[in-house]
Amino acid sequence: MKKELDYKPIFTLSYFNRTLQVTREGGGFIFLLFAVGIGAINTGNNLLYLILAMCCSFIAVSGVLSEQTLKGISIHAHLPRTVYPGDSYPLYLKITNSKKTIPSYSLYVDFPLDLRGRYRIDQVVYTYKIRPQTTLEKNLIFVGLKRGPIHLKTVKLKTSFPFGFFVKTKSIPIDAETLIFPTIKNVALPSPTEYSEEGEGTIGPAGDDLYSIREYQPGDPMATVHWKSSAKTGTLRVKEFSKGGMHNYTLILNIIDPQTNVQVEPESLENRVTETASLAYHLIRRGDEVNLKTPEIKTPSGNTEAHLENILKILARIGY
Repeated sequence: MKKELDYKPIFTLSYFNRTLQVTREGGGFIFLLFAVGIGAINTGNNLLYLILAMCCSFIAVSGVLSEQTLKGISIHAHLPRTVYPGDSYPLYLKITNSKKTIPSYSLYVDFPLDLRGRYRIDQVVYTYKIRPQTTLEKNLIFVGLKRGPIHLKTVKLKTSFPFGFFVKTKSIPIDAETLIFPTIKNVALPSPTEYSEEGEGTIGPAGDDLYSIREYQPGDPMATVHWKSSAKTGTLRVKEFSKGGMHNYTLILNIIDPQTNVQVEPESLENRVTETASLAYHLIRRGDEVNLKTPEIKTPSGNTEAHLENILKILARIGY
């Protein structure tokens, strides 16, 4: 069961890793408490003093019970290792009450908003009761929005138990990590006969193991000419490579501005990473072999899903 903790706090008090918020109902109760107290002082009526004492005991009991509800609760969160942006993935939670005899009531688990807008967790988990020495399993929906590593470190545990006058919040440490891949978009794939010189954002030929040397045929790229053998025979001869895929491409990602020798602007960086990731994704799915070259890393050629995942992992961490 999932529902939102809908309240409008009128006062907030923070201390250590606790936050106490007074709800509208709690504000009305406190106003009533002061009214009864003033009436008791002015009239000296013993009944009003008794009512005042009872109201004060409600506040004391509320504080004790809410603290006992939050005490001894631990949360373990698990995310998939990698996610694609825009898709929904399960965020698994295990909520454990380690107290030996006391159950916990009316608990809300709420993840803080990501101020950088890299992911979204829309729902709030609610559980009516967790028995002592038991674990409840819940799940939410996690949506990645921007590429990069995500590390969820804390979660907010809230309760309005027992009277709803106050909402007490406690920060609970968790450890959940995932990696959001770059956005994959539709791109124009190069023709197998199209090659270009190595440079910024270009695709160039890249061979695997040398398989044979044969006579030059019209349409063969000049980059594959074996000049030493051609000089000996007097005719153009080209190199053939053994390949696991249809064709072999090198994706060259340049993130350094040649004029300033510093990293390009964030918007330009994201565009380059997105284009490179999209080319890698669609070329490998087409059956071609791809290797990635960045200023720091050069991967081997491959066309498997594991190889594609490795390329996307590298691109997801560019700039972080």
